[in-house]
Amino acid sequence: MRSSQIPALAAYLGAALLITPAAGRAPEAPSNTGGESAILEDLPMVEAATLHSQTLQEAPAAVTVITASEIRRYGYRTLADVLGAVRGFYITSDRSYQYAGIRGLAIPGDWNSRFLIMINGHPLTENIYNSTNFFGQDFGLDMDLVNRIEIIRGPVSALYGSNGILANINIVTHSPVDAAQFRSTLETGSFGEKKATMSSSLDLGKGANLLLSASVFHNAGRRLYFEDYDSPETNHGIANRVDAERGYHTVANFVWGRWNVLGYFNSRQVQVPVAGIGIIFNDPANYALDSRNFLGVIYNREAGATGKLRWQLYYDRYRYLHRWDYESEEAGGVLDNRTGAWGDWLNSQLIYSRPLGRLGTLTAGTEGSIELRNLQINEDVSPNYFQHLSISRPDRAVAVFGQQEVPLGRRWTAYLGVRMDQSMNFGSFASPRLALVFQPSSHTAYKLVYGRPFRNPSVFEQYYQDNLAYLDNPNLFQERAHALEVSAERRLKPNFSVILNAFHYRFSDIIQARWITDTLQQYQNAGGRRSTGLEMELRAAPLRWLETDASLVVQKAAEAGSGARLPNSPARIHKGRFSIPFAGRRVFASGAFQYISPRVTGLGIPLRRVFLADTTLSTVRLSASYDLVGGVRNLLNWQYHHPVDYSMDRILANGRTFFVKLIWRPLE
Repeated sequence: MRSSQIPALAAYLGAALLITPAAGRAPEAPSNTGGESAILEDLPMVEAATLHSQTLQEAPAAVTVITASEIRRYGYRTLADVLGAVRGFYITSDRSYQYAGIRGLAIPGDWNSRFLIMINGHPLTENIYNSTNFFGQDFGLDMDLVNRIEIIRGPVSALYGSNGILANINIVTHSPVDAAQFRSTLETGSFGEKKATMSSSLDLGKGANLLLSASVFHNAGRRLYFEDYDSPETNHGIANRVDAERGYHTVANFVWGRWNVLGYFNSRQVQVPVAGIGIIFNDPANYALDSRNFLGVIYNREAGATGKLRWQLYYDRYRYLHRWDYESEEAGGVLDNRTGAWGDWLNSQLIYSRPLGRLGTLTAGTEGSIELRNLQINEDVSPNYFQHLSISRPDRAVAVFGQQEVPLGRRWTAYLGVRMDQSMNFGSFASPRLALVFQPSSHTAYKLVYGRPFRNPSVFEQYYQDNLAYLDNPNLFQERAHALEVSAERRLKPNFSVILNAFHYRFSDIIQARWITDTLQQYQNAGGRRSTGLEMELRAAPLRWLETDASLVVQKAAEAGSGARLPNSPARIHKGRFSIPFAGRRVFASGAFQYISPRVTGLGIPLRRVFLADTTLSTVRLSASYDLVGGVRNLLNWQYHHPVDYSMDRILANGRTFFVKLIWRPLE
């Protein structure tokens, strides 16, 4: 789409949104049917936007919900697959980890630390790097266990504290009460990919139910060519199967009366194909090992006639180990260097909500966390042992928050919220959020949201110093932002809806790595950034046999002073999907495309535009016990690069790949 067409399209969509029926009644609240399509059925519900259940129109944010049926129909196998199809998001990969960008912010070297990933309302942000790098198989929840994914755009620090700047992605799992009695899957795909899963839901009697799930996976890796390493000393740039990965996922969920216990345990090891300066190229010994685990207990009960009380206690654990082999004459050829991170912490939260009649609904809570350790180490293992770093700076933090939903008439609702965070290491911060929702009818909603989110520096950014690549900076302080969002949502017909969303962010004191010498970096509070954009989305089922949606995002994320566009920040993102049912809606043929406009790397090297097309064929109860899902990704075999943060600043993405998945349900 040419830039000259964008104002015309925006005007058209704006006109469609303003055409509202004359309605003299209050908005009707759609019910949550959980049907096959959010277009054809009533709107799904969302909880993470306000800590209680609401419709999408009522929620004070621009929200996207991805349902379990969409995950199945489009063959989404990882969280990266899901987000790659959602309006405004884009995924990059350095072949060790995958990173998500939104609002034009995905700078190489960042740790996905400006939005939250949650499972059933519990954040996955770990306490060493403040990262949420859990989008591939390093995300320990298999997509078969997902009931829905709530994507809340905009600032959420007023409810969740640090890191809630750009978005909140809440993954809601299937309940043990509703899950299949037994389910097993086998997957295979390109580059020797293999995965097996098994899950079971058990009725233990007396109202107790248990869900158990486990999976193992292995990817053999592929032969890769790196132009920057094309010399005889580095195997002419060819790395042989050094992006292989293997690991496991396990989840246990026990529900009994008012109690809910959730355990999440996983591990993934990936061989790293290329890394920093001086690290040996094409060395299969270079690897990264991640493990992100938690065990939580949740208690829900009524408090009085209309109040609700929710208490939860979580123990979280994070483990990370990285091996790099360096070329070293002093070490006799190879220096084996290891980086490790061990994080353990406790978190407890108490939330109380109560309707207050004409005053609306009050939600208030308190939260506390105790870090048992956030240990970072760096050491040479061989040929001679030497410890460069061993440091732990455990934090203690407490927060109180409150939100009042105030009805301002039959069609207007105001949301007034604020959270006060107090940390032993980072001091205090107040995060307000103000929102206004206008619903002139049951089919239309207009929303205005302002927030002041923040992010505390991580212990890695503040204290890591190995004298090899990083210097510490104990004087780092919070980065913060002023965020403004305006959105309009209009359901023109039962099978046609339009969304228009505008945003503007002003960041200050942004935390960024700066080069101090040719080989040493230091994290500093490095000034401001701006991000402004417009999002448009159409969702429709023009025919009984066709469901489709399309979106366009036009944005600019730039340095506040110079106005220079940020690295890995596309100006435009186009996306579309369609799904066609056959055989009485027992077989679905689905397709998707996305276009990402040209970007630049961290060194300013321009990268070509990206055009990806995917196809998926899936079945729903094709036979009594079996179903199949198969797909082709990057159908056109588009050749493009991801911006990365290594000794070279771009890396070749995957070409055409395929997968096949067999599902077995013998007890249904």
